Amino acid sequence: MNLDDPFPLELVSPRVRTAILREFQDRHPSIREMTRISNKDWLATPGIGETALEDIRSVVDDRLSREESSSSTVMSDAELLKCFANVQNELKQIRTIIRDRMTNVPV
Repeated sequence: MNLDDPFPLELVSPRVRTAILREFQDRHPSIREMTRISNKDWLATPGIGETALEDIRSVVDDRLSREESSSSTVMSDAELLKCFANVQNELKQIRTIIRDRMTNVPV
């Protein structure tokens, strides 16, 4: 998912879809473009009221939260290195346990 992907018009009502397309001169807007329009500007747009605005923001917010959760930029390099070190330590512990069990197996 990318903010430059097309806004999923199929997730809003036909009335809201028509208003969005009219606002963008029949061009399919990106999610990023949809985030750049303020609530005040949307409410001044013909065919967009409070309910329609809630629908638009719900779709945008859902896409933004997906973007944040799927992006590796959410964690800093230091955080990623710390996680990597933790995984390496766990792997060492697992290897030690397996090695101990393998040497203590009765023949």
